[in-house]
Amino acid sequence: MDDSKKRFITFFMACLVLNLSLIANAAPKLTIYDDGLSCPSNCDAHVVMHADLNGTVFAHLPSSTSSTPISCEVDSPCRICFDNEGNECLVTVYRGAGPGRNTFDFTPAFFDEWCKKNSLPKALKEKCDELQQMSKKLDGRVNCIRDPDHELCIDLVRRATETKQRDALLYQICVKLGQSAFNGTRDTSEKRTHACTYEYVSTGGPNSRGLRWKRLKPAACRKGTFVGRDGLDCCSGKPFVDATLGIECKLFYPTLH
Repeated sequence: MDDSKKRFITFFMACLVLNLSLIANAAPKLTIYDDGLSCPSNCDAHVVMHADLNGTVFAHLPSSTSSTPISCEVDSPCRICFDNEGNECLVTVYRGAGPGRNTFDFTPAFFDEWCKKNSLPKALKEKCDELQQMSKKLDGRVNCIRDPDHELCIDLVRRATETKQRDALLYQICVKLGQSAFNGTRDTSEKRTHACTYEYVSTGGPNSRGLRWKRLKPAACRKGTFVGRDGLDCCSGKPFVDATLGIECKLFYPTLH
């Protein structure tokens, strides 16, 4: 192999290592979720994350440091950081695993609490501004969850309510019998998982990456909320949340014209 080829391979490998290092140290992305009864502690202000993120510079016990991080414990305070240096941080409750790798998944209650504050980590401030900006996409539309008696909402909310009530009967039977016993008496299409709140077989999707997901069942959404179009989250009637879920909740916001 001549020297020019050796130099090229060396350069290529160096670039590859650098890119992998940048990916590995990339700050977590911020997302928002509310899957109803599956959301721990009634979806209070908290964060869930992939296990790989816990015990790193980005997420560790408040008593530990960014240089010597110790994993956070479920249902306990956790120091989460939005930068590689561990300077842009805050403390919130950690409720366990949830999203894919390198993601902080927060509840609407978390954003309700933190977006009102004047001093925020830069990445969180940008996310709060993004949520506020996205909520404007629903300006001029009817909010059927908040105004179910509007003429454009009556039939829509009635159908959603009836679907939720029918599913609630099955959910209650599943909880009473226990998920395993319930599933043992049902066809595969009727079986449930995740404490009776999700479908057993993944019928959601596929999305742009060809992935399918388990749909959230209608009864899993708390009072005053309804499952979205694709069974990904519960639509709450809060524009700053529902808007960021895109087409998932848009059916509950019909246009006047």
